[in-house]
Amino acid sequence: MKLYFIQNNDNIVINPSHISNLIKQKFSPSSNFEIKSLTYKGDKWKQTDINQDDVVILGLGHLFNPEYVKGEIKAQVSYFLKKKVKVALATEYRYFNYYRNYFDKDSDGMAIHNLAWKNRLPVLDVYSFLNSWYLSDVRKQSDLEPVKYRDNEQQIKSGIKQQLFENFISTWLYRKFIKPNHSQYLYGASIYPEVWSDEINEEDMDHMEKIGFNTVRIGEFFWSKLEPEENHYDMEYLRNLLEKLKRHHLKVILGIPSPTPPRWFTLHYPEARVVNKDGQVDEHGSRQHVCTNNLVFRKKVYQLTKKIAAVANDFDNIVAIQIDNEFKCHVDQCFCESCKKLWPRWLKEKYGIIENLNKSWGTNLWSERYPNFDSVVMPTKTPFTHNTGLENAFADFTADTVNDFASGIIQILIDNTKIPITHNSSMNFNLNNFELFNQLDIAGYDTYPRFDQYWNFPINLDLFRNVKDTSNFYLLETCTSHVGYIGNYVPPYSKGYLPVEVFLGYAAGLNSILYWPYRGQRVGVEQTHSAVVTQAGTPDLGYEDVLKGEQILNRIKPILKETTVRKAKVAIIYSDETKRKMNIESGGIYQYRPTFTEVYEAITRRGISVEVIQPNADFSEFNCIIAPYIRSVDQDLLNKFKYFSENGGELILGPLTGDRTVEGNWHNNDNGLGQLGIWLGVKNVVQYLSSEDKTAARVQIDKKEDRFSGLVTLFDTDHEMKDVKTIAPVAGNRSITYQNKNVVYIGGMPENCMKSCFWDYVIDKYIKPNIEQSIEQMDDGIYKYERENDDFVYIFIANMSDKGRDIRIGKEKIFNENNEEISVGLHKFEPYAYKIFKFRKRGHKDGCNE
Repeated sequence: MKLYFIQNNDNIVINPSHISNLIKQKFSPSSNFEIKSLTYKGDKWKQTDINQDDVVILGLGHLFNPEYVKGEIKAQVSYFLKKKVKVALATEYRYFNYYRNYFDKDSDGMAIHNLAWKNRLPVLDVYSFLNSWYLSDVRKQSDLEPVKYRDNEQQIKSGIKQQLFENFISTWLYRKFIKPNHSQYLYGASIYPEVWSDEINEEDMDHMEKIGFNTVRIGEFFWSKLEPEENHYDMEYLRNLLEKLKRHHLKVILGIPSPTPPRWFTLHYPEARVVNKDGQVDEHGSRQHVCTNNLVFRKKVYQLTKKIAAVANDFDNIVAIQIDNEFKCHVDQCFCESCKKLWPRWLKEKYGIIENLNKSWGTNLWSERYPNFDSVVMPTKTPFTHNTGLENAFADFTADTVNDFASGIIQILIDNTKIPITHNSSMNFNLNNFELFNQLDIAGYDTYPRFDQYWNFPINLDLFRNVKDTSNFYLLETCTSHVGYIGNYVPPYSKGYLPVEVFLGYAAGLNSILYWPYRGQRVGVEQTHSAVVTQAGTPDLGYEDVLKGEQILNRIKPILKETTVRKAKVAIIYSDETKRKMNIESGGIYQYRPTFTEVYEAITRRGISVEVIQPNADFSEFNCIIAPYIRSVDQDLLNKFKYFSENGGELILGPLTGDRTVEGNWHNNDNGLGQLGIWLGVKNVVQYLSSEDKTAARVQIDKKEDRFSGLVTLFDTDHEMKDVKTIAPVAGNRSITYQNKNVVYIGGMPENCMKSCFWDYVIDKYIKPNIEQSIEQMDDGIYKYERENDDFVYIFIANMSDKGRDIRIGKEKIFNENNEEISVGLHKFEPYAYKIFKFRKRGHKDGCNE
């Protein structure tokens, strides 16, 4: 492999041979690749001898210059991607201003991350690394020197800068391109040794080892154990705990405990606490009660992270480090003094000049117009409601700045350890998951589905295995039987349900299933939550199924190790940006998570396997793409839609796709769907709430009728879906459907997705023809995941429902685990039954003798 740093300056001078040697010394003695650093003028970078599968890192050392990023670096990205070169981007090199004590992402960084998002490129985040280094290193003043000809600005002394960057860059390259193997299979639970006595902790470790657990998750909340008083650290507590776990042959996922700053912190820095939109201040006593934008908080977290990393390096049983815990789980937006200070600066970086903001938001309405960025309000309490543009911008600001905080932790860990880094995210929180996991090594998430809403388990598998372009992802928290806390009791799983989750989870590509918690909580607020064992240490409700899960993993592990995931050819686009927009313009009826899930249900509960992908995914991997509720379709996404359909892909758009601008406003052209509507050729678009009998929108298919609910979009078109007649007298002769060749637009959501003749029609006519159907029929509740090697395709198939269900085998030469051929036709799956089928790939001899 050849790796090139291509830069137009020498602000960061690196010695390629030093970096190569560092990688060999620290990580991979057998690695054999060549590193070069090329500084160019003009367009001489085009003359480089860079070929397919080489790696280029663009922009290293550049100073603040958004136009350079949007122009020259963007052109370089396009050029090298066409040559099938692996591309990464570097954020800007920065100086430190003595009088500017808040460091945040600027418009240059926004442009880099946006370019990385659109092209799914890794980012060498120099800017964030320098910020976190500056905040976490108590020796920083002695390491800085004045910048010539720039008043009040300092930079890292030239004597230490090269060594600092070479160490950081070598570790980053190892993580991103040497691709260490994270494919071990983890099975275990979260433990909280800080809550229990040494005797009980020893008992729990003994028992976990006995029942076959190989991994524990610790530490995400025990800040006060590591820093009981400010600047007084007790890292021996962590060291002793890790030694005990190692003696019990338990691997560890180690948490960075930033969600729970100790009481000394909130006493010393009360201004750091979260403030809600009504001005109420979150009190100490729960978690996530401190704002991640507070500079003192960031400094303390970064300093603690450094100390944890130093201890972690001494223990080879630590398989991953988890940053924080469930970002934005308990709090979303904050209105504290730190946010007030950062908000106008973030707006300035995003919009450039105030006139751009006023125009984008339409602030001439209601005399909202702002004279400057400092005058822009936060969306706190107001008599009616705030401007859509303001609300959406503040939601973006919140998601952006929490990733900025996270990136600081990540860069410190990259610089100080080679241990893989992860986070336990969720579909439920206001995050930009791609940007977050783009900095991390392994995607991770938590999910707590009810057994009678079983589709909520595979929807997470289908999403999080596609967040990163790697084959590894972790389920870091799930329950053994039921969730719960003192404010909410939840019924338990049926017996036999949990093993099905384990079976399908590992088949789908999971490398980790960890239960929360191992021992039930005795104090706090989550005492009603199920566990592996109760507070007394006796088996909890799900205990027997947890043991079955371990047996299942051992049974299927040989197949897992010799195969890779074979993904579905149908994809549904999921968008964190849309989630923010829909949760703001909810109409009193919408929340993105359940609304999106309804589309997922309509398809997967009819037996169609899907991937859940981001808008920046590679569409060419799929035969059919469904894009529901993508409210804002920019030119880049529209171009992807066009290219996909022009190359034969089946494209199903809607509901509500393309009906708003990026700010959440309505379009001002005559089709109401912006550039998407112009491409489709629809006109005279109207939207209204379909809820009352007299005005509800309906469709008629043959002699059947289906009623739509929620916000519906109707339009004039010459391409109404064949065999589907729209009935919506209030909208005149407009249609709720569009179909032109292989492009479909659906203008609304049927009232009951599982009793919908419209969904039956769409799936039979447009989706099923685009999939291979070795299994022709899977009843509601049957889910499958496929894996493959050079010879075989393995089908892991299970009934997640509590009722017997049928499947229909559609071709010969499909075999079970005992190499017995399965007959063509119907086969019954009892409740919670799971099986492995297999068939030979084309080009191999029939039969299954291995």
